[in-house]
Amino acid sequence: MTLRRLLPLAALALALALPALGGAVVPPKNCGSMTVKHKHYQVKADQISCKDGRDNARKFLRNGSKPRGYKCKDYASKKGRVDFYCNKGVKIFFAIRR
Repeated sequence: MTLRRLLPLAALALALALPALGGAVVPPKNCGSMTVKHKHYQVKADQISCKDGRDNARKFLRNGSKPRGYKCKDYASKKGRVDFYCNKGVKIFFAIRR
């Protein structure tokens, strides 16, 4: 075969062999609402289960303890805004004050 015929076949084989580089962007899961210290929050999580997200959010809201390896940022508590945000790479959980 000539080089002109082999080059498109090689390019096609290479394209099929490479994995997809990026997936679709998916918003965080809505993990429901909770009340902590008489304040209402909407909890969301991404790349972790809702159970873990809710448990970690409750601990953080009650006594400020963050899970091991997570970096957390605490914001001023205002209705309709993010109260805190914790991440560990792609694993994220946060709460919105309602």
